[in-house]
Amino acid sequence: MKAAEYAVLVVDDDPMVISSLKTFVEMRGYRFASAGGVADAKRALATQPIDLVLLDLYLPDGDGLEILDHAMELDPRPVVLAMTARAEIHGAVAAVRRGATDYLPKPLDFDDLGARVDRALDHASMRRKLQAFEEQQKQRTSAVAQSPAMKEVLALAARVAATPASSALLIGESGVGKEVVASYIHEMSDRRNGPFVRVNLAAIPENMVEAELFGSLRGAFTDWKRDRAGHFASADAGTLLLDEVCEFKTELQPKLLRALEERSFFPVGSDRERRMNVRVLAATNRDPMDQIARGLLREDLYYRLSTIVIRIPPLRERKEDILPLATHFLERFRAELGRPRALFTPSAAACLPEYRWPGNVRELRNVVERAMIIAESDAIGKSDLALPFDGAESPPADGDAAPLSLEEMERRHVAHVLERAGGSKTRAAAMLGVSRSTLWEKLKRYSID
Repeated sequence: MKAAEYAVLVVDDDPMVISSLKTFVEMRGYRFASAGGVADAKRALATQPIDLVLLDLYLPDGDGLEILDHAMELDPRPVVLAMTARAEIHGAVAAVRRGATDYLPKPLDFDDLGARVDRALDHASMRRKLQAFEEQQKQRTSAVAQSPAMKEVLALAARVAATPASSALLIGESGVGKEVVASYIHEMSDRRNGPFVRVNLAAIPENMVEAELFGSLRGAFTDWKRDRAGHFASADAGTLLLDEVCEFKTELQPKLLRALEERSFFPVGSDRERRMNVRVLAATNRDPMDQIARGLLREDLYYRLSTIVIRIPPLRERKEDILPLATHFLERFRAELGRPRALFTPSAAACLPEYRWPGNVRELRNVVERAMIIAESDAIGKSDLALPFDGAESPPADGDAAPLSLEEMERRHVAHVLERAGGSKTRAAAMLGVSRSTLWEKLKRYSID
């Protein structure tokens, strides 16, 4: 940061001290503010961002420690240097114990003060950068967890992240946030500075699997005129997410298993084995045990991938997360769309947790984005969300009627959204927050034309 971007608040009731420190601060290029007592100091801290407080502990209207305690509760928190007479050293010790970075004996030695102030502002700069980094990671991962169930998921993910390279299998419905949890593991780990690579195993053509995963040399295929790095090489020193692992061709699974077991692979067309330094995570929306029983997933591959199994609950089972997630997406799209402000009306906020969200977090994100685009004001209303069944969990029914099964509710919801989309399966999939292939499966399962 440039010097002029720092602000220093001097809290002292001695005009001579204020004057000399004003000259000192401004000569170093920092912005200067002053306060003569407790009340003035609190007002200054409330009305402007302060990076450093030079605080006299003995003030006419109160104790400087009161200001220190107040400063320690601010976000972002300023760095505080306590100033006190040599005879009152016990007050300075108390200040350090309560959060002050250092103390300065009076009368002030300005050569010593310069070094301490610069060091304190370097500390403030590092704290700002760390806070900005943490906020950036929150934005990247969208790992919002207010519900006990999701807090358990992230706690388990953090344990995986603390290991050097342990694998994990993420299980959950489509759109539930498996990639978000995988990204959270990556960002929480020592591999955070390495790449995070996601590959959809179901989308790789059968004849290109080895080349896509392990890379290939020039000439390995017709018209292959250059070497190509595969996904394992691209994720070196980072994390590789193998998504839709249960959709991976069974005849190709042994090649993947060997690479995972040996932690090495041969690029196509090469006789030189390449070692890999990659954490491998896998994800599926299927029941692995069912897939094993049906012969669609090798049992040995499952056990290799499932060192830790993390089951991510659907959004309908963690309603405490719905409004915080919606607010998170609202802030993200507000920034992306250049809207100065946006908020949910009380009725919109109230209906969000009442909807079942069959498309899970992906559907919620799409609903918020669509609402942000079509809303004519900064207030996002219930009508802007355009949730089926007017935000209720199920369509109105007679009081004596039997409750609908979850499967029947999903069938009606999919049919309703398809009708709203004018029969367009692409639009319906986007409205539901699922892929076209997932929508096709549901249409086939429920015999919806």
